[in-house]
Amino acid sequence: MNRVACSLPGTVGEWVQGWILPEGEALVSLVVQWRGQVRLRSGPDGAAKLPPKAYRALRLARERFSLGGVRVEVDNPLRPALGLGTSTMDVGGILAGAAVLAGQPLIPEDLFRLCCEIEPSDGTMFPRLALVDHLKGTLVETLPDPPDLHLAVLLPFRTLDTEAYRKDRAVMNAVRSRSARHVKAYRILKDGLLAGDARKVAAAATLSAILQQAVMPREEWPLLLGACRECRGLGIAVAHSGTASAVLFPDAAGAESAARWFRSRWDLGEIACVPVSGGGVEVQEEPDPA
Repeated sequence: MNRVACSLPGTVGEWVQGWILPEGEALVSLVVQWRGQVRLRSGPDGAAKLPPKAYRALRLARERFSLGGVRVEVDNPLRPALGLGTSTMDVGGILAGAAVLAGQPLIPEDLFRLCCEIEPSDGTMFPRLALVDHLKGTLVETLPDPPDLHLAVLLPFRTLDTEAYRKDRAVMNAVRSRSARHVKAYRILKDGLLAGDARKVAAAATLSAILQQAVMPREEWPLLLGACRECRGLGIAVAHSGTASAVLFPDAAGAESAARWFRSRWDLGEIACVPVSGGGVEVQEEPDPA
């Protein structure tokens, strides 16, 4: 087998993120039913047009799995630098696919660790939700799948690069100073997931979003509050190191109603609706063309 396709889901930021661990930060990715795909096949080098992080992932894969030439095609429908997990889609897809080509398929923990050698990554490769240390590349705790929830999502034209965000020392100090409240948000999330309680899960996301708004204010905040109030949303979620944000609803009809409400008041980006989901890598071995 010398052809493989790998698919990872996207995110709309995080259910919670912050100084949750005694020694540092952790997050639970808010995984949604958006997917990007990476195709790899043995053959001439095809890395010239890859995004920088994807190119670094290919170099790491060649070194780690002793691969020769690998041709890569990235099909990612999402815009980068919004907090949608696009880099993890690309990087994780390349690393997972290269491992399969080499006959050394990776378990999610190993794939996550390798992704974090490229950059702090989302936990989208784990089949269920997970609390992860995205800086050290370790799985902290596996969590249940989320209850049935739908998002009305704001995708601004402006972007925020994760690496630049992490270099802002004032922001990092502000995150650390709110450690007790980050821990509280995670405890509420975990309790809600274990109970299958959508309102409690949304409350955890909202608390984490409020904490992030105090650290790095986003201009859409009043709009998010208005949609949550007027359209009877359950809460708010944000990308902590991105610009995307969303209002949470128990059904698709509620999310669509909020999307219409947004469209009548906001034209500084895209608006979308998407269900939440669990995670996991989908790998498909592809036959060679005849």
